[in-house]
Amino acid sequence: MSHWANTIHAKALELVKIGFGSTFKTYRQTPMLQVQPGDLPILAVHLLRERREPDGQPNQTVPKFVHNLTLGFSGAVHVETDKQEDIHALEGWMSTLDDILLSDPNFVRLTEGVLAMDRVGQYAKVGETTLFEIRIEMNLQFRSDFQPRVPDELKVVHIETQFPDKAHAEIGTPQLDRVYDIETST
Repeated sequence: MSHWANTIHAKALELVKIGFGSTFKTYRQTPMLQVQPGDLPILAVHLLRERREPDGQPNQTVPKFVHNLTLGFSGAVHVETDKQEDIHALEGWMSTLDDILLSDPNFVRLTEGVLAMDRVGQYAKVGETTLFEIRIEMNLQFRSDFQPRVPDELKVVHIETQFPDKAHAEIGTPQLDRVYDIETST
């Protein structure tokens, strides 16, 4: 993943932790491969994929890309057997995700925009734990470029000035000579 994708991911995780607070017991930044009942309710924010396409001609100027980043949000809760017909509060919690992220100007400014969002709800059985999970995928677009690193070996700038030119100096115009040595500090 690119540095920019990691920055967007970190900001999304930071905002959902602040926005949801103690609503979720556990927050993760990777997909949930194994869930323990003691971890529930849980919310994971992870990078699913990043696609880079050339921004302009691929063989002209510096490398530039248009990124299509997919962030995944996965919220899960334990559902008691006798409550499996009820709409769980997780529905409302995951709806709040849009407000938390898309109403925050600092998050929105990290991208050029949201291209699409997808939501899937599912029930699963993990051992003896009935799990209700809502997954949201958010497709974001942003651009990057990679400027060349050019080492600057310039140490001192030496400038000599002379006014006026020699022809005017011969007719009596006072001559001014100056020398400047400017050291660079990089």
